[in-house]
Amino acid sequence: MQLYHHPYSLDSQKVRLVLEEKNIDYTSFHVNPITGKNFDSSFFRKNPTAKLPVFQNGSHILFDTIEIIQYIERIAMVSCGGEESSLSSGEVVEWMHKIQRWNPKLFTISHVPPKSRLTVSKFLRRVIIARMAECPDLASAYHRKLKEAYDTEDKLKDPETLRRSEEHLERILDEADEKLSETTYLLGEEFSLADAVFIPVLSRLVLLNLEDKYVATRPNLVEYWSMVKKRPSYRKVIGKYFDGWRWHNTLFKTWCFVRIRSLLKQY
Repeated sequence: MQLYHHPYSLDSQKVRLVLEEKNIDYTSFHVNPITGKNFDSSFFRKNPTAKLPVFQNGSHILFDTIEIIQYIERIAMVSCGGEESSLSSGEVVEWMHKIQRWNPKLFTISHVPPKSRLTVSKFLRRVIIARMAECPDLASAYHRKLKEAYDTEDKLKDPETLRRSEEHLERILDEADEKLSETTYLLGEEFSLADAVFIPVLSRLVLLNLEDKYVATRPNLVEYWSMVKKRPSYRKVIGKYFDGWRWHNTLFKTWCFVRIRSLLKQY
């Protein structure tokens, strides 16, 4: 089994947390979306949406995050000889979809310094154009991604779009905080797939230096966040790259790559 992912990708973090929690072995391939590696033709042919992660088991390829997570859960169930009844409940699946419906992309980009955001955006557009020239048979798919890039820039200029994204996030956080007033984890006393999907959202808020605004104001989330950070899966998937000083190192390498390639016009 192969997973194409990157630490920057929120959905990649969700899938990797599940893999670690279920103790599933897999081969890891890093595909950095900020340097445009997800537009390389070898990856783009697997997944023309260019989104991460992509999970491959033989000829079976999945790139919907919830589908990947449920597929992994079934693999774990079969491996340990479990019953169908051991699969996640409808409530857990409902919560996974609820969290997944919030798109973190606009929210994240809107909190990145404008100069850095524009540098990366311009670089990625040029990467797409370069790949389009190299692979004429994929030109229409690359053109769709180029249009998406311009559409994203337009949405970032629309205060109403950004407001709706923030309100959607706050509804999820408020509901989670209420749930956590009664249980240790989101849906009970045991860690579930819903937690694996939710933890990266909190991690992203902390990375964006928004913990005080969104987490610290919700006391049950504060206690929950402090607890889940101690899990081995969190330390391996997220903490390894973003806790403390590590996030500086993680981002610095990518930023240097983008700046140097931009200066050399190597896309």
